[in-house]
Amino acid sequence: QGDVVLEVRFAADGSVHVIRVGRGLGYGLDEEAKRVAKETQFKPATRDGKAVDATTYYRIDFQLA
Repeated sequence: QGDVVLEVRFAADGSVHVIRVGRGLGYGLDEEAKRVAKETQFKPATRDGKAVDATTYYRIDFQLA
């Protein structure tokens, strides 16, 4: 239980690129967080009306059921 923090780039073309794991949990959860991040759908950031890349931290929380 806990969270994985990823540094990711949300690209102007709609793709997600995981740059690195900022804080991981191990036990396969870091890999699962990367998989989930890559499947994320989002609206790209814009600057002057044009889509641009944006780099940020993305936190994925894992909880025991």
